[in-house]
Amino acid sequence: MYYLLLDGAQSGPYSLGQLIEMWRTRRVDALTLYWEEGNADWLPLHNIAPLLQVPESAAVPPPMPASPAAVPAGEEQVVWSGRPTLWFWTGELFWGLLLSVVLIGIPFLIHVFWARNTTRFRVTTRRVSVEQGLFTRSSRELRIADIRSIAARANLFGIGDIEFSTAARADAEVSFWGLRHAERVRDLVKQLQNGQG
Repeated sequence: MYYLLLDGAQSGPYSLGQLIEMWRTRRVDALTLYWEEGNADWLPLHNIAPLLQVPESAAVPPPMPASPAAVPAGEEQVVWSGRPTLWFWTGELFWGLLLSVVLIGIPFLIHVFWARNTTRFRVTTRRVSVEQGLFTRSSRELRIADIRSIAARANLFGIGDIEFSTAARADAEVSFWGLRHAERVRDLVKQLQNGQG
């Protein structure tokens, strides 16, 4: 039997057949955390992707170590990496496509694809970081051990933001924006924090 961490709360137990159906209907994905008897900690579902009959390409995130403590000292591993979803720019895409007939919309489309493809969010076993830009690159990072506040919010369509800071303050030091299932990335960082504690 499997337990899942959904919307920050434990749910289950679920059978393997139920997990397969939840994967097929996209109620869960590779970053959804699960626990089963014998596990020392919550792990992302991509660890059991073969059991879920998931094609190799669908289990996109790189394998996460069994627990943060299992990573050899001095070695940092990428646990999750992503970009803002195109759904974040729904308005710009709509107007860009609509107005591209008269060429006015092309700058909208260029802006969306440029902004998305030059932004990368990363969670490693030691830090969270955001990199932006192509010709002039800027990056911000924050050690997981230093994170004291994590704020996550999502709109009606599940597109959300996560803000990480070293203190509960109005301006975040590192922000991930335009993410689908932002709460899952938040839960992943919390799991890494607990493993370092």
